[in-house]
Amino acid sequence: MTTQHGEKAHDPGQALEDRRAFDEAHIRIRGDGRQLVIDTGEEPEADDLDVHPQRESGGDLETDAPTPTPQGDEQRITGFSADSRRRLRRKMYAIRRDADGVFLTLTYHQTNPTCKEAKSHLDAFWKRLTRWLDEEDVGRISCIWKMEPQRRGVPHFHLVVYGPQFIPARKVSRLWHEVTGEPDHRHRKAGVDVERAVNEDGKLTAYLGKYMAETYDEWPNEDTTYTGRWWGVKGRDHVPWAPWDNAKVYLDQNEAKRLIRQLLDEWGIDIPSGVIPPSLCICTRGDPHDWIDEHLFAEASG
Repeated sequence: MTTQHGEKAHDPGQALEDRRAFDEAHIRIRGDGRQLVIDTGEEPEADDLDVHPQRESGGDLETDAPTPTPQGDEQRITGFSADSRRRLRRKMYAIRRDADGVFLTLTYHQTNPTCKEAKSHLDAFWKRLTRWLDEEDVGRISCIWKMEPQRRGVPHFHLVVYGPQFIPARKVSRLWHEVTGEPDHRHRKAGVDVERAVNEDGKLTAYLGKYMAETYDEWPNEDTTYTGRWWGVKGRDHVPWAPWDNAKVYLDQNEAKRLIRQLLDEWGIDIPSGVIPPSLCICTRGDPHDWIDEHLFAEASG
């Protein structure tokens, strides 16, 4: 295996669902992030197989393999599936490990909005927050948001806002209170929680993992049958994506296939015998170069 430099790095904001055919097997790396992709050099015929080995708790492995893209009536989103959680994690692990943020939690007190109404409130809140911070010369901001059900079945939101190092809780609370139409004045003081989210070499993603661990087949409220998306990205062009490194690790195609097969077997991913996905995305605990050293170079030197 060899490391060579391409002409330029991939667009850092480009989605990983890249359908190009590759002439050679290689590993592409987000060196400033926590992600790498093993490509066999064959053109994908279906969705890439993503594997997320999570070793944060007790050394257990957690792996998520995708299901076919829903069609027709199945496109109506009614719950937060393992596939959706996998895509959210994949997006978060594409962010720079050194990117700090501000963690917001937005809640309701007396009102009972539907998921659709709550997301309209979120959109209005984001527009006001963006306009206010732009006036304060903070610069363009972005966020990854996640919707969760409160105990009484009402939505609330978690946001990681990138760009500002600090957002006054009083101001954020006023903006959220104004768009929700909450009648209780106490909501203005307690409807928002603001916390500085220091990344510390990518640990922010693990910290947020507790807000993604639980999946839902449906919203835990019998009156809610359609939820729409449970998460999303705002200010996408300003998210601190980790760019793809210019340098790639080139492999023999048989070696790339063997590595993918070995990893899938190790992580207990059940796929048909003889089937090797053309591309495998791996989200790492820390620096992806350390993963390369551990799984490739150490083996080669041994």
